[in-house]
Amino acid sequence: MSNALPQPSAKVPQTEWSSLDEQREHKPSTGSHVALPSFSKLANPAPLGLFGFSITSIVVGLYNCGAGLPNSNPRGSSGPDQAAFGLALFMGGMIQIIVGFMEFRSGNTLGTTIHSSYGAYWMAYAMLKIPGLHIREAYGDERSYTFALGIFLIIWVLLTIVFMVASLHSNILCLLVFVFLALSYLFAAIANFIATSLPEQSIQINKVGGGCGVVCGMIAFYCAAAGLMSPEMTPVRLPLGPAPWAKEHIV
Repeated sequence: MSNALPQPSAKVPQTEWSSLDEQREHKPSTGSHVALPSFSKLANPAPLGLFGFSITSIVVGLYNCGAGLPNSNPRGSSGPDQAAFGLALFMGGMIQIIVGFMEFRSGNTLGTTIHSSYGAYWMAYAMLKIPGLHIREAYGDERSYTFALGIFLIIWVLLTIVFMVASLHSNILCLLVFVFLALSYLFAAIANFIATSLPEQSIQINKVGGGCGVVCGMIAFYCAAAGLMSPEMTPVRLPLGPAPWAKEHIV
């Protein structure tokens, strides 16, 4: 989109999951005084969704690594991870679903699908874990519950791989988010599948998955910060690294 009169413009850095046609051009300020820009266009919702996703991923990943109670079983029915349920419902869940609707309004099919899907994931994750809902007890035995969680997570491994393939022409950091996210889901799924037969190994594998989740969240957090660096508001630029095989390189 452009202004009515021809103006020099600068492009906002492309954030993860934002399409090529979403890179908005902004009219640079002129004159000797500093003035706040006038916003008359749709905002780019991707940074908000990425912050919601990344913060929740980092917190839950740290808890799965054993942060807070290092000697406890991070897969247990009680522990520090329960503090993340509210975060998963609202920051990781509700915020990302709202962002998904905003991406739909802007015509970004990939962004709509990704944000809405992971928003639904975090809400489903919290619902499965909240003790007051008694979902764990409804399965009757621990093995049935952990196998159900393993199947739940394996599906998200497959979906994340699909999203990664669909984002091959985005940027390197985008792809790294999906790589570490898929690994996080995969290790968590394996940990649940062997939870009752090999409990000690299950705990260690789950911690590896938590570490992958932390790395994934930190990269996504960086991508979100890069999306906020508007040329009208700050001279700081955070490079994202275009994929070398992409047809179009976005700076």
